[in-house]
Amino acid sequence: MPGQFGEALRRHRLRAGLTQEELAERSGVSVHAISVLEAGRRSPRLSSVSRLAAGLGLEPADQEQLIAAARRPDAPAAPAAGTDSPADRPQHRTAPCQLPYDTRLFTGRTRELEQLLRVAEGAPAGSHAGMVVVSAIDGMGGVGKSALAVHTAHRVRAHFPDGQLFIDLHGHTPGTAPLTAEDALGLLLRSLGVPPQQIPRDPGERAAFYRDRLAGTRTLVLLDNAANAAQVRPLLPGMPGCLVLITSRTHLAGLDDAHLLALDVLPGPEAIALLHEAAGPGRIPADHPATADLVDLCARLPLAIRISGARLRHHRALRVADLVEQLRDEHSRLDHLQDEDRNLTAVFDASYAALSDAEQQLFLHLGQIPGPDFDPFAAANLAGTDHRTAERLLESLLDHNLLIQHTPGRYRFHDLVGLYARTRRDRLGREESEAALERLLDYYQHTARRADHHLARRSRPGSPALPTAPVTAPQLADRDAALTWMRADRDNLTAAVTHATADARHSHAVALTAALATVLLLDGPWTQAAGLHQSAAAAAHALGDRNGEAAALCDLGRTYHATGDYHASAELYERALAIYQDIGDRRGEAAGLHELGRIRVLTGDYDAAAELHELALVIFQDLGDRLAEARTLCDLGRARHSTGDSPAAISLMERVLALYRSCGDRRGEAGALHDLGYVLHETGDYPAAAKLHQQALTIYRSIGSRQGEAIILWNLGRARHATGDFPAAAELHEQALTIYRSIGSRQGEADALQGLGRVRHATGDFPAAADLYRQALTIYQGIGSRPGQAELLTNLGALVADTTGPREALPLYQEAMRLARQIHSPLDEARALEGTAHCSAQFGDRDTALTDLRRAVAIYRRIGAPQAPAAAARLTAWETTDLRADPPRALTATLAQPTATSPRSKHRSRHRPG
Repeated sequence: MPGQFGEALRRHRLRAGLTQEELAERSGVSVHAISVLEAGRRSPRLSSVSRLAAGLGLEPADQEQLIAAARRPDAPAAPAAGTDSPADRPQHRTAPCQLPYDTRLFTGRTRELEQLLRVAEGAPAGSHAGMVVVSAIDGMGGVGKSALAVHTAHRVRAHFPDGQLFIDLHGHTPGTAPLTAEDALGLLLRSLGVPPQQIPRDPGERAAFYRDRLAGTRTLVLLDNAANAAQVRPLLPGMPGCLVLITSRTHLAGLDDAHLLALDVLPGPEAIALLHEAAGPGRIPADHPATADLVDLCARLPLAIRISGARLRHHRALRVADLVEQLRDEHSRLDHLQDEDRNLTAVFDASYAALSDAEQQLFLHLGQIPGPDFDPFAAANLAGTDHRTAERLLESLLDHNLLIQHTPGRYRFHDLVGLYARTRRDRLGREESEAALERLLDYYQHTARRADHHLARRSRPGSPALPTAPVTAPQLADRDAALTWMRADRDNLTAAVTHATADARHSHAVALTAALATVLLLDGPWTQAAGLHQSAAAAAHALGDRNGEAAALCDLGRTYHATGDYHASAELYERALAIYQDIGDRRGEAAGLHELGRIRVLTGDYDAAAELHELALVIFQDLGDRLAEARTLCDLGRARHSTGDSPAAISLMERVLALYRSCGDRRGEAGALHDLGYVLHETGDYPAAAKLHQQALTIYRSIGSRQGEAIILWNLGRARHATGDFPAAAELHEQALTIYRSIGSRQGEADALQGLGRVRHATGDFPAAADLYRQALTIYQGIGSRPGQAELLTNLGALVADTTGPREALPLYQEAMRLARQIHSPLDEARALEGTAHCSAQFGDRDTALTDLRRAVAIYRRIGAPQAPAAAARLTAWETTDLRADPPRALTATLAQPTATSPRSKHRSRHRPG
């Protein structure tokens, strides 16, 4: 029989230690022919037998036996010593085909399928190293690994004519223990037609026999649901020509030569397509508005989508909107994601059961995280373990595909896995759960306070002592490290505040919000910051923590200050000041006086501002707080300058500079240089001003203050614009814009965009100016910056007047004027009034135009703005001109100019060096 000849040929080849390729090279018989002959699928030609015998170097007796087997197929070949007799060997049988059916619901996965097909098509020739081609697909439970592997196997089965084997290794099958490698080998060998009595008992011999049976064949082996690399390693063929596809919930990094493919959830369009397929033709209208919500609630996990689709297919009365409503409830969502034989909770139970005790404990603790992600430090404090152990356990959970690592060192749950973890937290026990959450909040509070220490430019009155040192925490050696940590964990910290508030942990809520104040003010959005500070003030009041309440009111006041709501800000500072004075906190009192003085400058009450700063200055000097003294002197100098007393302002700012230098505060020194340079610029001493600004720029660069560098560049750009050097102004604004974007300062980015827009407007590039203005306006609106919006709307109005016309520009000026009055910004109000006057003049509305321009001139004169002379001259000209007969054609040169030359403009909080 052909099978007997094939067995004899294979036996002689293996005894000679040759591969099919090597025998083909020696004998001149093709590899394919040798493979077919050894498989017993064809009778040999005697010429081929002679060449094979010669290639094998057979002894005469063995050569005769091989030729005899070929001539008399019914005569058994002589067995080699120590082997079974031919009567005991399996007879020729059809190549096994055990692949499960290929589901009709297979959807998407185009990129992954193409990758697997490329690997499979090259498998018959072996890998570049002459080894078996192995592709391992890993991913979380329910992500569709088996469906992808089976679909791939059906696509490539023609390349593997010697059989397609399939075995479920039960690595994560609920209620079933994983198959041992020994048992799996027994099943595979029986699939290859080996009688049970011929299967060796010794595991090593069994693996060798399995490899021998597959040697020289083109067989596809699909190993589904593997537990780990150790389980599958003995199941790999020993010689090239075969393809092995493996699926596992565990990342099989131990298979060094395997092609690894990590499977993620479906993209949105593919998830929706799968839902339509699973629900059946026409069950869901093509553009049903709830489909996107449904697949999102299924977290785009294929198993969850298929279960939902099957429910819709079998329950015709169930509407998509009804199912969406069911799944919105987190407490019962997993209960709805099951049907007769599929249960998502059971899938996750199996993954959880495969973990070690320590891994299970950490997994449950991670379900307590209130924020969107976490790092090893947070995990370590939750679990009460060291950083190294937490890191190792997180990596193990990542290998089990129970976590996602979206950036190095930071982890998060897949939505449904996170939901599963949260629903299983009761396994921790109430006492342990409470203790773990307390450790986490202590860690966040402690580390945030340390970070804020590097970020804040002022000491916080009556700051509570740091909580007990956490189990482990990152080393925050400088401002950059602190800011990086704050920004990475900001969402977690704000979520922790919300959780602490809801859980009546008011002291944590107050302390965490206070520690976040600087970064919230720096990065926005200020609407979120305001909400957090309001909650913190209420929580502190409920606790009777008057110092904490006053601090929260001050933080809220600074937020309203940033948004331009100066009236609300002043009220909050006054309330905080009253509390500090009542409890005898002198530092708090001085801080309240100082902040209130800054607001009085912004509302134009310069004398009151100076008085408040002088009161604060006395207290700070009594306390010996030289840095606070320097900051107060700086603001006092700004108040003096705003009243037109530039000599006094220069004298005060020189004292500020000396104080910062004596304290060794390089950042403060740079800020003082900037402020002093500004005042000198206003007095006309441009060379001295430029020199000071360059000194400030050098310091900011030396200390690595990207924000300070950007602010100086931005101000230099405005100065260049004012002198008509538009190319230099554009370059400086672009440099500032690049830095602001790199550090994530949305306020600074908007300011730089607006400055660049003014340059483009002045040079006649109107489309570019419009685009830059609208980008800046979007950012100002997003962070709630009303000063930014007011200034920009006036500039945009000037641009629209130039390009479209006064009727389209008028609403922009009117909105700018409304905002300017809300934030008590007389300069912005005057500029907007000048714009509305210009529009009315072009309409020929003489009375309105003159009224608005007179109001603008009055404001300019009252605040000492340099725009006053030009506006007054224009008013005189209009009063003697028939505006209807000869309307003014251009006011752009005045309105679109940067406002850096105004005494008022420098005091906008967003323009102050950091």
